Amino acid sequence: MQIVKRLLLLMLLLVSCTPLATPGRPDVNQTAPAPRLPGMTSSGFVELAGERVYFESGGTGTPILMIHGIGAGNSSHLYRNNTLALSKSHRVYAFDFPGFARSGARAISYTNDLYVAVIEAFIKEVIREPVQIVASSYAADYAIRLAYEQPKLITRLLLSNPSGYGLDLESMTLFGGNASRNPERFKQFADTSLGNLIFPVLNSEGGINFFLYYYVYLDWRKATPEVTRIYLENLEGPNKAYAPFSFFSGLLDQPIDAYWPKLTQPVHLVWGTADVFNPITEVSFYMEKRPVPLTILRARAIPYEEESEKFNALALKFLQ
Repeated sequence: MQIVKRLLLLMLLLVSCTPLATPGRPDVNQTAPAPRLPGMTSSGFVELAGERVYFESGGTGTPILMIHGIGAGNSSHLYRNNTLALSKSHRVYAFDFPGFARSGARAISYTNDLYVAVIEAFIKEVIREPVQIVASSYAADYAIRLAYEQPKLITRLLLSNPSGYGLDLESMTLFGGNASRNPERFKQFADTSLGNLIFPVLNSEGGINFFLYYYVYLDWRKATPEVTRIYLENLEGPNKAYAPFSFFSGLLDQPIDAYWPKLTQPVHLVWGTADVFNPITEVSFYMEKRPVPLTILRARAIPYEEESEKFNALALKFLQ
């Protein structure tokens, strides 16, 4: 399944190509932009695990950390339909992973270990108390691992379309070989002309729309010009190619086979009926090893956005 996911993304990236971003220092402005997520009242930058991370927060109450999935142009903006509702009864936090959107981007290989370390550091250094997690896709996998390794940090998990089950058996890179044993593949993307051929379509409105229409949204009308603009803005700036290169190399994969059955925290799964990358049939793998409450929503990759009212009601009921 992981090979299929990467092949689908490669089809998008080959629609057109743009020059490879040149290595350079990330933006060093110390003044954070105004929060763009509804309900958020403050924003800032913090250095975590050696990376400069942008985050927003708002509301009062028990803390919730919302973590976005991995994909070119992704950011905490994916939760724009959820933060206001949750902030009315919780203190809500959301950040952009290093290499994405407003966070710093460096000419390095990003890894699952780094992103798990960023989540852990954010909880310890910014939130500073146990937290409930809302996470999607790869971020859900990272949250599962951290919840197992540091159970006192995470009290509950509301997870949408996780993708890490079975990776121990099929974690193959797009061009062959086990991702965790072939880190040299990243260098082929970053240091040769191969990167120029498959570099994400940063400045192509048509390319972004193709991806949103066919792989992200079930209701393509939700892929508005405003949404496309946000994705394009998130891809602006130097070194934004390196996180996608890391993804294609398999360096961001997070197997969860060893963690999922042993979690002790309450977990609720949410799944989109028509997710292309993580088909609804994969739910059976999770339920077989550890049955948990499951809500299926009419959506593709981001049910928390497409069916936000239903998701928000569920979140407010499940998250304490």
